[in-house]
Amino acid sequence: MNIEQQIVDQAVEGFRQATDLGTSWEATQAIHDTGFDGYLIIDTGSKVIRLAVQVKRRAMVHQLNELSRLGKSQPDTLLLAEHISDTLKQTLRQTHQNYLDGAGNCYIHVAGMLLIVQGRKLTQTPTVAKQPFGKSGLRVLFTLLIQPDAINLSIRDLAQQTGVSVGTAQQTIDYLKKSGYVAAIDDKRKKLTNIGKLREQWVSRFTTTLKPSLTLGHFRLPKSLSPADWRQLTLLPGTYWSGEPAADALTGNLRPATLTLYTDQDRTGLLKTYKLLPDPNGPVEVNEVFWKEISAGDDVPTVPPLLLYADLLAIDDPRTTDTARRIYQDYMTNA
Repeated sequence: MNIEQQIVDQAVEGFRQATDLGTSWEATQAIHDTGFDGYLIIDTGSKVIRLAVQVKRRAMVHQLNELSRLGKSQPDTLLLAEHISDTLKQTLRQTHQNYLDGAGNCYIHVAGMLLIVQGRKLTQTPTVAKQPFGKSGLRVLFTLLIQPDAINLSIRDLAQQTGVSVGTAQQTIDYLKKSGYVAAIDDKRKKLTNIGKLREQWVSRFTTTLKPSLTLGHFRLPKSLSPADWRQLTLLPGTYWSGEPAADALTGNLRPATLTLYTDQDRTGLLKTYKLLPDPNGPVEVNEVFWKEISAGDDVPTVPPLLLYADLLAIDDPRTTDTARRIYQDYMTNA
């Protein structure tokens, strides 16, 4: 049984327990490329409801756009994911998009029926096949996602560029090949495929797996400055904005309440350069740079959009979630 089917089985069972409604799952045949993974069938006793479903391990805000697009040809749709954040659930309800999580919590408004289940806890996490996406593997995957041609580097060069061992680089590439994420262009060149799914895997793991090892600390600004004054800080080469200031730089419509930085400076140099004051509850989060710079020269140095997207989602605030969705649309959809 694959992970997708385990997520479905768990969610359907949780839904049955919460609602006592007859519920079944019908998988989409592989020959039918509908964009959906299957159908959730609910028997209310008076009617049978059939919802076209997309299955995800962790729901991401950009998936709402895809679900809306598919919903134009299939009106009754549902996002089923093992994990859906409270902020995203709120957005889904506000936009009247149906969802079901792994614990059986749901919002389903269709055919004159409204079902809302809240407060159930996920009691069992599906067993996941071991994947080489620990801290080091995530570094490799990040480089491949922001520099797609890196898939054509030798294993040794890829390891050197990402700062991991040759063994880790090899293990990551082997996994990508075996899982169907690498396709041949010709006899010498390859490319990544299904990049959207790979991005989802990276984003869902980055905040909990890799980022804690990168954090240099939290700080507060000098008394004369607030996070909204972030443009008054001139960053040295090797330091980049992420989070709210980077989003403000790219969209021009977000007033930062927190600041996120990635830097190659050590803690001592950081405090001296930017006059930051250590404060575990401060609004400034500083992390180590973990990728090699692609290009320089931007007026406002910002991290790659994929990292910005992950950091905005991690803030878990409706303002930043909505902006993350825009970043994905504008900077990642066709990347």
